[in-house]
Amino acid sequence: MPELVWHDGQIFPPEDARCSCLDRGRLYGDGLFETMRAYSGQVFRLDTHLARLTASADRIHLVLPMTSEELQTAVQKTLKESELASAYVRLTVTRGVGGSPSQLDTSTASVTIWVRPFSAYAPELYPKGMSAVLAEARRNEHSPLSGLKTLNYLDNLLARAAAQQAGAGEAIFLNTSGQLAEAAASNLFIVEDSCVLTPPIEAGILPGITRACVLELCAAEGIPFTEASLEVDQLPAAEEAFLTNSLMEVMPLTSFAGKAIGSGQPGEITKQLQQAYRGLVDEETKA
Repeated sequence: MPELVWHDGQIFPPEDARCSCLDRGRLYGDGLFETMRAYSGQVFRLDTHLARLTASADRIHLVLPMTSEELQTAVQKTLKESELASAYVRLTVTRGVGGSPSQLDTSTASVTIWVRPFSAYAPELYPKGMSAVLAEARRNEHSPLSGLKTLNYLDNLLARAAAQQAGAGEAIFLNTSGQLAEAAASNLFIVEDSCVLTPPIEAGILPGITRACVLELCAAEGIPFTEASLEVDQLPAAEEAFLTNSLMEVMPLTSFAGKAIGSGQPGEITKQLQQAYRGLVDEETKA
């Protein structure tokens, strides 16, 4: 079966999977998720994704119904039964059914794992780069939800839809201080004076798994890097820019608000990190 859903201990084809219409994730967006990518039948950095999920659950007082080891086993079992080598894997946890809107101590948390064939970004984007526009909404770095992948995802969806209507692939958020934060579905990096710069977590961004890998790779490759508060005018003036997430890996960003970034082509540091990331994936997921 190429597409499967694991829900609270059972595996179904997606058309047979069911959850309550009273689930708090559906009613209030009360839940978390992780989006992961499997290569050669293995989820890349699954343990890191689960560590982030656990830390996020602690922050919103959501008691996970399974240990990290149990979640890992469930993900691996579902992926194995799907027989997919290359897959999109989404793990969703909600607070489940029950409790008043203000009650956070329910004990009916629910887990869903969705595995389907991986659908890659358009291959032509990698040699030419993606374009982006500025999002209207802002990241609230002071929110208790800052840095969490919660089911309250409409800001991101609206921003990306608006970007696509403008002919761009991504939307870049500023935070409430007016500084660069992140994109709707990815983390943001720029290159200035051959140094890789990315906004700090305190800017209100998601602590991306791929983002962390890129910082590791910069250190390993001898590329200068730092986390720094960035102003919006630094993006179009940058030598290079790129975006990262678990599905796209390292994506060149070559245009912002209709203006070319650098030469308007993927830069050398971006290409170096693309290759290094692919090497890291191959090393960690090889059979």
